[in-house]
Amino acid sequence: MDILVKNDLTQLMQQRDAGPFIAIYLNTDAVLNDLNRRRLQLKQLVATAEQQLAQRFPKASWRPFKVQFDRLAADNSWWLQHTGPHTGLIANAQSLMAFDLQTPTETQVIVNSMPAIRPIIADRQQQFDFDLLALSEDSMALYQQRQGQLILAPLPADAPTDLKQTLGDEKRGGDLNFNSSPAHGVNYHGHNAKAEERQIDQRNYYLQVDQYILDHYSKQSQRPLILIGLGHNQAVYRKLSKNPYLSQHLMLEQSPNGMDLTAMQAAVKPIQTKWHTQLTDILLSRYDQAKSRQLAIDDPFDMIRPALAGQIDTLIIADDAQVSGTLHPSDGTVTTDLPLPDNLIDDLVDEVMSKQGQIRIIPASRMPVETAALALLRY
Repeated sequence: MDILVKNDLTQLMQQRDAGPFIAIYLNTDAVLNDLNRRRLQLKQLVATAEQQLAQRFPKASWRPFKVQFDRLAADNSWWLQHTGPHTGLIANAQSLMAFDLQTPTETQVIVNSMPAIRPIIADRQQQFDFDLLALSEDSMALYQQRQGQLILAPLPADAPTDLKQTLGDEKRGGDLNFNSSPAHGVNYHGHNAKAEERQIDQRNYYLQVDQYILDHYSKQSQRPLILIGLGHNQAVYRKLSKNPYLSQHLMLEQSPNGMDLTAMQAAVKPIQTKWHTQLTDILLSRYDQAKSRQLAIDDPFDMIRPALAGQIDTLIIADDAQVSGTLHPSDGTVTTDLPLPDNLIDDLVDEVMSKQGQIRIIPASRMPVETAALALLRY
């Protein structure tokens, strides 16, 4: 049994001609500690899949699918390893492939000549991975958002986690300093001088933090670095930073002091929403440009031949897209009189991905015209 990870949709697309495929999306979170309930849920969905396969593909044998699903249902260790909100199972007669989904989706069964992967794509789009630098005037911590989970990054002892430890003897502020000159005698630095020295310490500290994060994290991950901190501290840091991955538009202006991991997770949710909104804005701007150059299509049925020819660069789909019909890639025809409802959009997704096109799913309310999908053409 193959367990596919994030980048293995490409591998799945290479098998798209080896259908029919059964796709089962099931809840694995609500029944986290009850394997019997998991097995019962899977058994019910598999029974639905058997019925759909008999109706849609009467010549296909059910036995190889049954063997694979039975083996998975009996594998306790496998179920204990897959604890996300949902799991996607995609099987043909030769293999069964599993995907852990962090974003909840509808529990459903889809039987088609090609694999139904739209819930997997939607989940991947939601997984905005980034590094989060929690910045105070004299300390820092690093968090990492990976596949829907925020973790506190364990930093080594030599990391510049606080100003005093990092600057050591170089630290200038803190004591009342003085100097003398022949003309003016002894000059004492009062509160203003202390404030200046404090600013110098902060800048020197931030320079070391910036270089450390760049060298040890940003260069390797190449993920956006987002700041959380008071506005003044962020302004000082941004003026000094040489990190090309530091986000200029995504930030959280609040003190991270005293925030535990749960509070930090709640704080970053607006960041993810803003990122998805900006991504949609960019996509719709691209659609407007393509439309002005007559390189955009807004009727899914008109997208069939360009999809088969590899002409679609980006397919933008409404999150509730449903167009009855099934595509026959061999001759480019569409059947709409089906024993079971099918979604033409799922077939277009498979075709576009197999030709190295991009798939983007956006809220239906953001679609600029009343349609299930928009296609941006390469030529």
